[in-house]
Amino acid sequence: MNAAAKALHQSNLFHGHIREIRFSFFQCLQMILFLTVFINAVVVIYCTNQYRISLSQLEKAQQQTNMLQLEWGQLLLEQASISAPSRVQDQAEDVLNMATPSAKQTVIFRVS
Repeated sequence: MNAAAKALHQSNLFHGHIREIRFSFFQCLQMILFLTVFINAVVVIYCTNQYRISLSQLEKAQQQTNMLQLEWGQLLLEQASISAPSRVQDQAEDVLNMATPSAKQTVIFRVS
């Protein structure tokens, strides 16, 4: 019989059948502590993974926010240039063949 089998045969832990396994208080305590440490390690891994995923989503959202703010600024500049009074007057004269009326062509109505 080899040394491992001899130690197992002489121990109080195992006597040949699974149902006959006996654990001491300290062995139970060790198993509970081991399981607690193992579960905590799994939870730490899970939380770290969730944190990385959330951080990645946050960075993508911030990039999108920056791009949208840049686009909004460009649209505001475009709107300001399109609606400038000089541009409106130029478009009215060129495209619609409109002209500013002279003083003789202007009529003022007074309501009493």
